[in-house]
Amino acid sequence: MKPGILFRSTRGSAISEFLVFTLPFFTALLFMVVLVNDKTMAISEAKNLARQSVRAFVTSPSNELAQARAYQVIDLYQSRLSDGEKFKRKIAMTINCSESPCLVKGGKVTVQIKVSANGLSGLTSDVVAEASEFVDLWR
Repeated sequence: MKPGILFRSTRGSAISEFLVFTLPFFTALLFMVVLVNDKTMAISEAKNLARQSVRAFVTSPSNELAQARAYQVIDLYQSRLSDGEKFKRKIAMTINCSESPCLVKGGKVTVQIKVSANGLSGLTSDVVAEASEFVDLWR
C-alpha cells in the first residue's frame, strides 16, 4: 500500500471530526445560556416590579387607592408583554403592612413579587423579590 493512498482517503475528516465532537457541547452550551438568560430576566423583572409596586402603594393618596395602584403597575407591565411572554411568566404579588390601615405615617409596607418562569424544556423556576418602603411621615 502506498503512503499517498492513506492520506488521500482521509481528506476532510478533520472538519467532520470537529463537528461530530463539538456539536453536542455547543448545543449544551446554547441550552445553558438560554436558561441563564431566562432566570436572569425573571430576577430583574421581579426586583423591578417589587420596587415600582411598593413605591406606587406608599405614594397613594388614600388606603382605598393604594392596592389598586400597586396592582396597576403589574397590569401595565403585563399589558406590554407579548402573548407568549404572558404565558411564559406568571406574576403574583403579596402586600404586607406593619400597621393597620396600611398608610399610617411611618408604617412599613413590603411588597413581594413571585415570578414563575417556564423554561425551554418545561422546567418552571420561581423567583421571589421583595421591596420595602416606609410611608412618609409628613403625609
